[in-house]
Amino acid sequence: HHPPPATTFPTSFLTPPICSSFLQQFLSASLSPEECRLIGFREQTSRAELIERTVLEVAGTVLTAQLAMKYGLASNLAGG
Repeated sequence: HHPPPATTFPTSFLTPPICSSFLQQFLSASLSPEECRLIGFREQTSRAELIERTVLEVAGTVLTAQLAMKYGLASNLAGG
């Protein structure tokens, strides 16, 4: 099983745990320097690879939960 591509992963799975305005800023690589520092990525948050990796980690976690509900057991080795 594979999570959906990062570009098609529904952001509704990421909110409300993440504030929607913060999420949109992260996804558009427009966090302030202070916000970047607070989440620990500093100048890396503008990199498309980091944004994609972060979304795919969450997508993998969501997929794992869905598979566990369907089959009774699932695991995610990628983190997230």
